[in-house]
Amino acid sequence: MTVAPANEVMGYIDRIDSGFIFGWGLDKDSNNDVSTIMIETSDGQIVAKGVTEIFRGDLVKKGIAEKGTNGFQLPIHIDAKLKPDSKLNLYVNGNLVEKSGKATLEYHNGYFWGAVLKLPTSELNCTIVSESFEGESNISLYHNEGIIYRQPVMLNKGENFFKVNIPHALFDNTSKLISLGVDGFPFLLWSDYIYFADNLTPWEYLKSSSNSQGMMALSKQAQFRYESLALNLNNQIKSSVVGAAHNVIAEGWQGRKKFPKLTLPKHDNPDVSIIIPAYNKFELTYNCIASIILAFNKTSYEVLVADDNSSDETSDLEDFVDNVVHVKSKDNLRFLLNCNNAAEYTKGDYIVFLNNDTEVTSYWLDELIAPFKTDDKVGLTGSKLLNTNGTLQEAGGIIWGSGQPWNYGNGGNASEPKYNYNRQADYLSGASLCIPKTVWQQVGGFSTELVPCYYEDTDIAFKVRQHGYTTIYCPLSRVVHFEGQSHGTDVTKGLKAYQVVNESTFKSKWFQEYKHNGKQGVAPDIEKDRGIDHRVLMIDYATPNPTTDAGSYAAVEEIKLIQALGIKVTFVPENMAHLGSLTHDLQRMGVEVLYAPFYNSVFDAIEKRINEFDAIYITRFSVAEKYLDAIRARTQAKIIFNNADLHFLRELRTVGKTNEYTLEQALATRGRELDVLGKVDAVLSYNETEHAVILSHILKQDNIFKCPWVLSPKTAGKSFAEREGIAFLGGYRHHPNVKAVEFFAMKVMPLITKANPNIIFYVYGSHVPEQIKMLESDNIKIVGFAENLDDVFHNHRLIVAPLLSGAGIKGKVLEAMAYGVPQVLTSVGAEATGLNHKISAWIKDEEQGLAEGVLQLYNDEQLWNKCSENSQIIAQESFSYKHGVEMMQKIFNYIGIYTG
Repeated sequence: MTVAPANEVMGYIDRIDSGFIFGWGLDKDSNNDVSTIMIETSDGQIVAKGVTEIFRGDLVKKGIAEKGTNGFQLPIHIDAKLKPDSKLNLYVNGNLVEKSGKATLEYHNGYFWGAVLKLPTSELNCTIVSESFEGESNISLYHNEGIIYRQPVMLNKGENFFKVNIPHALFDNTSKLISLGVDGFPFLLWSDYIYFADNLTPWEYLKSSSNSQGMMALSKQAQFRYESLALNLNNQIKSSVVGAAHNVIAEGWQGRKKFPKLTLPKHDNPDVSIIIPAYNKFELTYNCIASIILAFNKTSYEVLVADDNSSDETSDLEDFVDNVVHVKSKDNLRFLLNCNNAAEYTKGDYIVFLNNDTEVTSYWLDELIAPFKTDDKVGLTGSKLLNTNGTLQEAGGIIWGSGQPWNYGNGGNASEPKYNYNRQADYLSGASLCIPKTVWQQVGGFSTELVPCYYEDTDIAFKVRQHGYTTIYCPLSRVVHFEGQSHGTDVTKGLKAYQVVNESTFKSKWFQEYKHNGKQGVAPDIEKDRGIDHRVLMIDYATPNPTTDAGSYAAVEEIKLIQALGIKVTFVPENMAHLGSLTHDLQRMGVEVLYAPFYNSVFDAIEKRINEFDAIYITRFSVAEKYLDAIRARTQAKIIFNNADLHFLRELRTVGKTNEYTLEQALATRGRELDVLGKVDAVLSYNETEHAVILSHILKQDNIFKCPWVLSPKTAGKSFAEREGIAFLGGYRHHPNVKAVEFFAMKVMPLITKANPNIIFYVYGSHVPEQIKMLESDNIKIVGFAENLDDVFHNHRLIVAPLLSGAGIKGKVLEAMAYGVPQVLTSVGAEATGLNHKISAWIKDEEQGLAEGVLQLYNDEQLWNKCSENSQIIAQESFSYKHGVEMMQKIFNYIGIYTG
């Protein structure tokens, strides 16, 4: 930026309030045009950027401007680090304004936070907490960087409450980001998305209009229903069956008198047996069955209705539902014995108990079953329960040290990260509960001392753990629960009275197991996590996608190794994005993922959560250098730094070869990277060569560790004679892969085809650039993204990795070792793998040597088998899961985190 000549630019910072900077700017050479505005601190930190677009009549009146559209209101960057005495510089069209008004930031340190609570009306309740400031001010609500409400207020120390009217124009059935601010304080106190519905009438008064335009989607469960419809239709399930179920659900259960025929799928050997205990209230049971039919799931199931001697339509169940298993008791057994009795009739490998006052959603069953498929120590799973208004009813249960149960998350936002990852819980609600049949039999079902009902779901969770299993809350299994419809809510009447009686029985039975579970209501966000010893915050540039790059694969495997040590992992990506299925994959693994809008940035996550973590695990130096100082300023937790690869070494290796980096650039990277290495407690690297380079610079050896890499066992591929061609696999956003393919295609392939014109070079990988696509020929096939790695490693005779530069470890090389596919590669490609020339691979750097290796291994079956067997042995011994856990345990022991 430059200082403008006198009178060339003018401007003024009027005020800084509530996350915005207000003022005006003018370039006299282009008086009537929009000007670009940038505001930065005296040390070069950009605070805000934008353009002048607000009309300022005062500037016209004073003769300063002609049109007057010279005002600005710019949001302060989320990551801006401003202090009360920060000096601000104003630039107009790139030129510094010498006299820019309020160039020094001034504010009270009196405001800690604010909050806004949406009411079921056209008003908002606001709470502002002041630490020390008292006096007159203004509160403002913002939307799209504009003020939608402003009100003078008198602020006192402590909590201040205000009611705010919302402009009617905002109620348009969309979610909007609304922010709260106070004059005199530069930062926003609160910001969140609020859904502004255009119809606030409770659904029970609208259900008769369920098929009218614009009405059906108003139900809070509509999003699940239409997802289910689409999934079923895409899966070519008969729409008549699904359509009938959908109509039932859309109309609702309240006051239902007609019951059109429903048809459940029929399976002779279902995976799951769903037991719905029922005593009268057929409209609820019927609605529940309809939701099961409508919800899309891949898991096969049967439905058993445990009819506890009902006197209504339930007794004639088969007249209304085809393929249902009607287990009818001759006597009124009450809930617990009724469930135990129905379990005797199940065919499935898993039993699911589902309240009849529920509505299930797509994948609810698949998600309940999934944990059993990945961990044989799981003995019980439960769903996330939602209220009919879309809020959270329960996200797993806590049993406090007093023995009192706690529905964790009740009334909260069901989308918040803390409610949305698989984790061990003290108990899981019987409203939607899954248990393997073998475990059910092992623990003896529901305990009969709790007859007739209540605490049976809590008790069985403790019994399951007593037998050595875990109890897992599964938030992606979403079930709407119309709580209170079965037995009501009054604990002094009817069966509900047994809730009080069985509370005493439960507390006496399991006192030794729950007595250390914390003080009731204190730190529930911490107490909710069971079965963990420590907590780690993991920071990376993005949510990993293991199907596209080796770094993502490594990140996921490292998370698994850390979890194996009894450590909870909380993951925060730099872009703060919830990436759908990728985020869900981590959450299924038990990883808490932080994302927007609940966290605005990594800095926001650090500010709010850093004190709960025992260690911080950061991947990539470009990420670490941004956040190390902020972390160090707020916690004494140890920092583990995984460099992924030594960036300056990779850059130095390209100098004079690919011209990707200059020597000056590489040396600059070295300075930044070494600075990070010197600030952390433990350094991880995949490569022994990099260890030596790091040691030579920082002269500290004891905190440098080899990062474990885990290779999963692979299925056997085709024989030597059945395979053809050679293949390269890599992501082409990683520049060394581009250069490797170009080098091999242009320098090595001509030598190969001259000797054997039948050998074809297959190029796999994501994000193929044009310069690679142009290499396509009779002997070079550009395949692109590989949907299944088996297609690469099972079908081709050789894998080539002719890398000219790079650092770290090469995931594609390790994968080939695990598959037992012989490789021809350069010394850079072979680093840190344990491969040896002509014993487990062919390793040469020049084109003639690489071509010779391809021709020999391609034609010599004996050499091919030798390299195949030896590379698999290395993979099994050096890159096994067990070995990886041992390596990770040493790293955490070093920083003082000891695991069993």
